[in-house]
Amino acid sequence: MIRALTLILIMIGTSASAQTLPVRSGEHEGYTRLVIQVPAGTGWTLTTRKNGADLNIAIEGVTFDTNAVFDRLSGDRLQSLSQSKLGTALQMAFGCECVATAFLHRQTMVVVDIAPGKFTPPADPNANLVPVPPPAFAKPAPLQEGIPATELALPLLRLNQRNFEDRLISRILQSADREVVDLSLAGVGRRHSTRFGPLREADQPAPNLRLSSVLDNAQGLENLALPQFKTGPECVTDRELEFETWASSDPFAVQVAASRTGLFQEFDRIDHARALKLAKLYTYHGFGVEAIQVLNLLPDATVEESRILVMASTLDGLILPEPNPFADQQSCEGSAALWALLTEGKLHPDARLNAIEQTFSRFPKHLRRQLGPMLADVLVAAGKLEASRRILRSVERILVTDTADMTLAKATIADAAGNADTAETLLVEVTTAPNAAQEAPLALARLIEKRWSDRGAISPGDLDLAAGYARELRKSELGPMMARSHVLALAMSQGFDDALRQIESAPDDLDWQRTRNQILHLLAERADDITFLRYVLGLKVKTRDVLTVETATSLAERLVDLGFSTPAYELTNRPHDQTQTAERARIRARTAMLNDRPRQALLELANDSSEAARTLRAQALMQAQNYDAAADMFREIGKTKAADRLSWLAGSNGVDTESTNAFTDLSRINISLERPVDRQLDRPLADANKLLMESASARAQIADMFEIVHMGELN
Repeated sequence: MIRALTLILIMIGTSASAQTLPVRSGEHEGYTRLVIQVPAGTGWTLTTRKNGADLNIAIEGVTFDTNAVFDRLSGDRLQSLSQSKLGTALQMAFGCECVATAFLHRQTMVVVDIAPGKFTPPADPNANLVPVPPPAFAKPAPLQEGIPATELALPLLRLNQRNFEDRLISRILQSADREVVDLSLAGVGRRHSTRFGPLREADQPAPNLRLSSVLDNAQGLENLALPQFKTGPECVTDRELEFETWASSDPFAVQVAASRTGLFQEFDRIDHARALKLAKLYTYHGFGVEAIQVLNLLPDATVEESRILVMASTLDGLILPEPNPFADQQSCEGSAALWALLTEGKLHPDARLNAIEQTFSRFPKHLRRQLGPMLADVLVAAGKLEASRRILRSVERILVTDTADMTLAKATIADAAGNADTAETLLVEVTTAPNAAQEAPLALARLIEKRWSDRGAISPGDLDLAAGYARELRKSELGPMMARSHVLALAMSQGFDDALRQIESAPDDLDWQRTRNQILHLLAERADDITFLRYVLGLKVKTRDVLTVETATSLAERLVDLGFSTPAYELTNRPHDQTQTAERARIRARTAMLNDRPRQALLELANDSSEAARTLRAQALMQAQNYDAAADMFREIGKTKAADRLSWLAGSNGVDTESTNAFTDLSRINISLERPVDRQLDRPLADANKLLMESASARAQIADMFEIVHMGELN
């Protein structure tokens, strides 16, 4: 019994002295940080040397766990970590000209920072040691003569030195991580982490001393834009990916043969290491489908295999498997940002564009030729035209002649930059290129789309070529796109009957709905009245409801011009749409006037102050026989003749006498005829003579009025 108890005590003592200390890491801008959790009161020493450092922890039989250190590092400041045997120092090797500094945080964490710097050997061989003895509270230093004791005692009455130091270091580290303050690292040399000792033991800090940061002071303030800290996935480092090591300088056939030898072992078991190496080799050389076939031989996909699978699918433009291991990593450094952009197909606002371009420039030539046009298209879609041009120039430097995909990418950039003629020339060049197997139909589809946007025409040759591609590629991935391009080309060539017949039998997806809207827009612009009315009046309610606002407005406007008020009102009466509200309201006002409802038209135009709306408002007032108000409205928009006509019809004197038109002449004649005759009753002969003269003048003015009416100047 005593022997067993002794054995148990020995085992407990051994396990207490031999400890495993996990080493955590973090990559910061300008330095790399290592954190080792130690028991409180543990002594430690950092010994610096050129391109390295040694950390000794005063624990018997200590072991450092460094398995997860390089998972979070993306730079090359820390090259390796090692420990020769239990209880020895943690040896750090640097991959740059760096120096290491260390400090103790919260009495339980040894923090080692590795930053670029030049190591200077000290004269004292012990000068590069950074020791920390076990904690022993020192006595407070005596006050200097001439300084009153209250100057030091009053601010620190109840200050606990350990609490003060912990709070201060914690605030400094938090502010540095949040980029509120910048830490200036001290030079290499002796740094003591010894404490001053407690000035006075207390549980709480002094009431007249408050420790806070900028972020603490910001709490409680309204409408304050605090920085949002993004918590995304950890970045895949270049050291972890090692993409440049996936192939050697040997010929490709030799490397494939070496990797396939011994791929299948006894009982047809797969050699996992050889299969993984072969998949990496295929991916490095741009053979995505072949790499996927090799990966399908492996039973369970690891994290590394999932990365290879996504990269291989991207190379051949296949559907990416989920989840994407490179998702949300465009803000990382190294090749992870480039693969994240290629796999996601959309540039994020926080993407490191410089890192992406630098990684692309380090790719082998065959991958730059293969991925360059794809990357340029993504950058063009994000509005980064200069970056896309730089990508294409880096590819052009390794090409002997321009390929079809490069020309297609240049056309995309020219179109985005507004160079319509250059873009069309390049697209035509791709469609006629003899070696453009897949790029030619893509270029033709873009050319048709561009000419529709410019409201251009399609030549018979392009129409026949679109029909041939639509039939040839009907069972391929490009089949639906070429079918839509062919239908759109038919409509642009006035072949509305064939185009709309094919639309009726097409799938009801978003792409075909867009093509239907394009064709109906062309129908409103180019078709004759009979063809237009035959198809538009026969639209189904389901089709009419899914039309875009632009298409519905275009159809309704032509229907109103032709006098069909009811279908035009149905196309524009869409309360759920919040775009082009003013245009649709004007069309509804016109439909109301066609139905002899001028008051409804005025209600539709109540919130519209444009000139077109005021013209319609004047027409509605005229239809309501409110000629004076209609005349005032026409006069506001500068249509004086129409205003004078309405004033003349109203019989008012609101005609602009300064203008010269038929209605001003009629108004002046009317005013002259209505002027009373000044009689001379006391002089009968003179009065009779004046009446005869006034009568002759009135007959002449009436003749002038008939002449104005006979000449048709009242229209």
